[in-house]
Amino acid sequence: MNTLISFEGIDGVGKTTQIKLFLEKLKSINLNYLLFREPGGTVLSEKIRKILLDNDNDISNLSETLLFLAARSDLVKKKIKPNLKNKKSYVICDRFLDSTLAYQSYGRGVDLKLVKAITSKATDNISPSTTFLLDADIDLCLSRIITKDRMENEGKYFLLKVKNGFLELAKLNKNRYVIIDANKSISEIQIYIWKQFCNRYLKK
Repeated sequence: MNTLISFEGIDGVGKTTQIKLFLEKLKSINLNYLLFREPGGTVLSEKIRKILLDNDNDISNLSETLLFLAARSDLVKKKIKPNLKNKKSYVICDRFLDSTLAYQSYGRGVDLKLVKAITSKATDNISPSTTFLLDADIDLCLSRIITKDRMENEGKYFLLKVKNGFLELAKLNKNRYVIIDANKSISEIQIYIWKQFCNRYLKK
């Protein structure tokens, strides 16, 4: 069974909070897990992360895309793929391949087919078995962002394109995606995510 689970959504949607609560639930019933963030998770990928999020860096759209994919490729090769093979832990990713498609293709306008083709190579065709997409009102998300990095500084119109991109990707991947109304309370969201997880992975 593919135990790779990703959490997606625009900045400020509440992913960090829900991932933390989800991991607490896994731990409470003695299920092993590994958590990775994107970009990041390896020494190289963390260095790329600093470059990508630094407000002082002027990076072209294509260069930005390739840097995200390079970071992902290193993470998949060194961390995700080996852990999926041993099948002893759930591999949880705070962002994965869909973020690049939503942010760089739908948001930046980088050719979708090109990004998908390179992503396929970069990930060795590894894809999550479930993607939890937190979707909320754009103004609510923006109100939660305090310190803005280079991506978060792009503004409302950019994030709206990314939000719509995620929803379009969800339509194309209905079996994998679970769309969550992140306008609801933290506890309501947590309960819904856990219910969906149990239905997909724990019921025999």
